[in-house]
Amino acid sequence: MKAIYAGSFDPITLGHVSVIERAFKLFQQVHIVVANNRSKNHLFTLEQRTELVERSIPSLYANRTVIMPFEGIVADYINENRIDAVIRGIRNATDLEYELQLEQYIRNTTAAETVYLSPYTQHMQTNSSLVRMFFQSGKHELASHYMSPDAYQLALLYELGAR
Repeated sequence: MKAIYAGSFDPITLGHVSVIERAFKLFQQVHIVVANNRSKNHLFTLEQRTELVERSIPSLYANRTVIMPFEGIVADYINENRIDAVIRGIRNATDLEYELQLEQYIRNTTAAETVYLSPYTQHMQTNSSLVRMFFQSGKHELASHYMSPDAYQLALLYELGAR
């Protein structure tokens, strides 16, 4: 069975990675779709976010992972790639309320089922907004606690303009 985990991943955090690791316990293949939401002001470009995702996935899962930058409607990707399930990460009740709205859309436009997974306990409070704030305020070292080491080093290069 194939699943999709879509998000802006701006940037990808250890919370995202833990949801991905849990998804691999349930699905043979996971498509990680790095979406470009034009209504958001992203810190990192679509290409940079895609590379950060690539750097964050444990090598154990590399041959079972499809990482794809994507501009468009995720439901189209789901239908075109015959995805069986949509993975959504849930940290709290606020997340659940939003995700239930998205589930209605997925249910009406695809044949995929929605599966809710929470991050591992130590990453429950991790979110991209917090990590972006650390980068934007020059507190880069604080972001290192919320990202994989390889992704953090690359994000630091991007943010400091060295790459």
